[in-house]
Amino acid sequence: MIPKQVLVLLVLVPIAAIAGSKNEFANIVDTTILRQAAPAPAAVRLENGSILYAELTKTVDAKKAKVGDPVSAILTADVLAHGKIVVRHDSKLVGHVTEVQVHSKDAPDSRLGIVFDKVITKEGEILFQSSLLAIRPAERPALEVPSAPAPMRRSAQGPMPSPQGSNTSQRITPSLGDPMNSHNREIARTGPTEIEGLSLDSPANGGPQVIVSKQHTVKLESGIKIELRVTGQ
Repeated sequence: MIPKQVLVLLVLVPIAAIAGSKNEFANIVDTTILRQAAPAPAAVRLENGSILYAELTKTVDAKKAKVGDPVSAILTADVLAHGKIVVRHDSKLVGHVTEVQVHSKDAPDSRLGIVFDKVITKEGEILFQSSLLAIRPAERPALEVPSAPAPMRRSAQGPMPSPQGSNTSQRITPSLGDPMNSHNREIARTGPTEIEGLSLDSPANGGPQVIVSKQHTVKLESGIKIELRVTGQ
């Protein structure tokens, strides 16, 4: 004959198992409901009209480039929307070449078209449409050259004092023939381009801006500053 204690255990074990399964099932259902009820994170979008400030990370030469070749840049300023940062500086911009024409006797106008349509962040990729607003020269560090030492006196009183108003160092001033003159070095917001010999042209078909040179084949060096306007998603 089976003891009463054993019979009680035999009855309680299946009940406990069923109760445990119900609790686990209930937890799964609750978790699923909470996930469905929680709002999905809003997709990051760039507002139309936003201005993107960036600089090229690789040189683009119309003599070597082909239509469709990738173009890369990096943001130099945060992108804001409604007072909040939506894309941080140092994010990567990706684009491609849309038009190429080298300088020649038969075709003196060299043309280079580039379009950026993707920004890569830590959270993922953001697709957008943009137009090129301006290109500006890369920033160059100012070089300092120490002035010549003052001539020594023959007496033991020490070196001769330097002329009044002279400085211990002087900055190199670019010559008039320097294509990257002081005006071009300033990143002023006054025009579409501050690189000598380059201009921006709007195609008749309403396409994106194209960089044009009537003097030589267009070549955009790494570090050149660019400004873009977001025109769509």
